[in-house]
Amino acid sequence: MDKIDELVLATDSCTEQLSKMIPMEQEKQKALISGNMQMMEKMVSDQQAVIMQLENLENHRLLVQKEAGFSGMNATQVLQQAQPGARSRLEKSFQSLRETAQKLKLYNEEANKFAKATLQFLQGTSGKRSQAAQRTTYHTDGTQDSGWNSGSSLKIKI
Repeated sequence: MDKIDELVLATDSCTEQLSKMIPMEQEKQKALISGNMQMMEKMVSDQQAVIMQLENLENHRLLVQKEAGFSGMNATQVLQQAQPGARSRLEKSFQSLRETAQKLKLYNEEANKFAKATLQFLQGTSGKRSQAAQRTTYHTDGTQDSGWNSGSSLKIKI
């Protein structure tokens, strides 16, 4: 097996690992929507294991890429430097990796948006109750009430 074939194989292994993460992102999103924290914790734990495997695969891919004479290059640069026969094989592999990574990124962004919106909602509802009790109330005569208030504030400019 030549170095180009090894690079294609290593890149395809990374693509396959990313593909495994897509259904995990979908399940994570379902757990967020349903509020199932046990499922969410399991999905995050499972996802961390897959990410560690992906990191190992990517390190191997970078090593093979270096051995093939493409050290420190991105996919576009590799394709520009590759021989015509190798270029078509690499191009297909890199394109598949790019498309899979973009698809995973979209699912991840959706899950993050939902998680942030949920967190903001929860903070907003709990914050309104606590903020009302902490605000200072001013009376019409300009005096300040430092005790419990009714949740409304009135300030008169003099």
